[in-house]
Amino acid sequence: MPIFTSRACQEIARFQREELFSGEFIRIARAYQCGGPRFQLTVDDVMTGLDRIVPISQAAIEPSLAESDECVTVVIDEVCLHLLEGVTVDFLETGFTFADAPSAVC
Repeated sequence: MPIFTSRACQEIARFQREELFSGEFIRIARAYQCGGPRFQLTVDDVMTGLDRIVPISQAAIEPSLAESDECVTVVIDEVCLHLLEGVTVDFLETGFTFADAPSAVC
């Protein structure tokens, strides 16, 4: 399982609450940009049989959201989930980062 920092959890929760339309969800997927990050967050609306719903730690989310019935999750396919084992997902001014994950090869 990936490890989500509190900043990443808060931004995913905010994005899920404010930006997604009905039926859409946040997916962590492989990124194939040469030399860039190995993973990326995308918005999707189609699930496959290999997809797994991964709950985000409620403890790291702002208190008002953690107390609500809203469950914050991301979708990750099984192969990508294994690649994300032990990877720390963080959110910085430049966007999401994936610490301990090598860059995409060329």
